[in-house]
Formats: sequence, structure tokens, C-alpha cells
Amino acid sequence: MRYLLISFIFLFLCSCESTHTFRKIIQNNSSHSIQLHYFSSSYDMDTMYFMTSNSSVDIEFFQKLGNKPCVIPSSPCSITENDTLEVFLEDMMFLGDFRNEYNWTEDLGGNKHTIQVCTYVITDGEFE
Repeated sequence: MRYLLISFIFLFLCSCESTHTFRKIIQNNSSHSIQLHYFSSSYDMDTMYFMTSNSSVDIEFFQKLGNKPCVIPSSPCSITENDTLEVFLEDMMFLGDFRNEYNWTEDLGGNKHTIQVCTYVITDGEFE
């Protein structure tokens, strides 16, 4: 009986396991092909992306496990002060601000398994 009870408790705890998925996306809606350089101090990741017009790239993607997804704090959409995200376009300067939380759109969904998607859209108006 003890093994049956322990098995039931273990099965119950495993069935309550949930995930929190987080994605951070940069979307190039400009008419230019750009180079995007991203350095994340949190993940010690240094990456260069080449983005054509109307393309997008995931600069962060991870999942957290937990039994109470409502308690897991959602990650900020903006770029932290320890990270670097630069846009390069020949003969033009990028004026966008990746650190401003209001420049990002956030979509948070799901119940037991939450999904948070943060998107920054680069447009022609952000180049000078």
C-alpha cells in the first residue's frame, strides 16, 4: 500500500509540472537588408544575424519548468543594460531604442503552460 501511495503522489506531482516559454523576436519590416549584432551577457552569447527585408529572428528562446506558472515572473521585453543589440546599415544610422520597454509588443498566453513572446519591429522610420 505504501508503494502505491508513493507512486500516486509522484504521478500527481509530475502531472502538475508546467512550462514557461519565452521568445524575444526582432522583426525587420523595413525596406533594407540589415546586419544585427547581439551580445547577451546572461547567456554569454555573441551572435551576428543578416536580416533581409520582411524577415525575423529569435534572439532569445528558453523554457522554465515550474509547478506554479502564475508565480514565475515574466521576463522584461527590453534589452538589459548588460546586453548589446546593434543594427548596421551602410550609410544610415539606426535610431531605434531596444532598451525602451514601450517599443516592444508583448503577447502572453496560455494557462498551465505559459508562452511569452516579445517582438521589436524595425521600420524605415528608424533610420536616418
